[in-house]
Amino acid sequence: MTFIDQPDAGGHTMRLLKYQDELFPPFPPESYEGIPNMTMRSDDVIVCAYPKAGTHWVWEIIRCLQAGTVAVPVIEKDNYMLECKGKDYIDYLPSPRTLNSHMRYSQLPVEVQSKKCKLIFIHRNPKDLTVSNYHHHRNLTDFYQYYGTWDSFFPTFLDGQMDYGSWFDYVKDWERVLSDPDTVPVHVMAYEDIKQDPVKEILGLCRFLGIDENYDFAAKVADKCSFKKMRLRKGRLEMSVDGEPIMYRKGQVGDWVNWFTVQQNEMMDAYYRQLMVNSKWTFKYRLDDVTPGTTSSKDTVNDVIIVTNMNRT
Repeated sequence: MTFIDQPDAGGHTMRLLKYQDELFPPFPPESYEGIPNMTMRSDDVIVCAYPKAGTHWVWEIIRCLQAGTVAVPVIEKDNYMLECKGKDYIDYLPSPRTLNSHMRYSQLPVEVQSKKCKLIFIHRNPKDLTVSNYHHHRNLTDFYQYYGTWDSFFPTFLDGQMDYGSWFDYVKDWERVLSDPDTVPVHVMAYEDIKQDPVKEILGLCRFLGIDENYDFAAKVADKCSFKKMRLRKGRLEMSVDGEPIMYRKGQVGDWVNWFTVQQNEMMDAYYRQLMVNSKWTFKYRLDDVTPGTTSSKDTVNDVIIVTNMNRT
């Protein structure tokens, strides 16, 4: 286990941790070593997602649902993150615990299976997710020590040469998990669906968690956990050097059109076709769009990219 400076496609480096021949964020090495043997509890809930798919958002929603109130204290979700805090700290947390992780299912604590912990898996369309990951790595300057450009980050993300590895491998791994009838209880959520109809998605969470479905309370939770209000309430916990919240940048669906060139859009679609053969995942690249990986109405979307991409920073 060692810290490395991982180069992107343009030669810019990001500080990462190499552990068991895989790349992870540069959290303390002992945090990773303790994950397999963490003591789990039958009432544990773990929010699982590739970085920038909506973990902060869903974690906060579940906190409100479990507390039965929107008046929850301001707490950073990293305080409940398996690979960030490690075994001793996580073991100390009181029940019920809403934990979170970006690790693959096979990398979660062994007792997740035997204790039948409830898992929430969140997915987000890979184009918005790539853009959000770029800003995440650029803005956490002290952590990643990364100063690369979008054009050098993009192919690095496609090839999975960064922390948590390939997004394509990650979602395919979860697809295999979900196809196993003997797996633990898993509730699947899409970032775009929560954005489009948060109350409906919150009520679905209530059913999965065994919490009374109350429309009025779900509406209050949706409002309290809206992007705008979370940005105001929790954005100050992690700020960039220019004073902007790192974890709450835009929270939009479709912002990728402001960053992807036509060539990058076609490259992402080609990677998807090649690496996600036989996958049944579908993603929304706009709130009026549902496609199996590639973008529908492609000519129209590319016209938008040509116009907006000139104004990116």
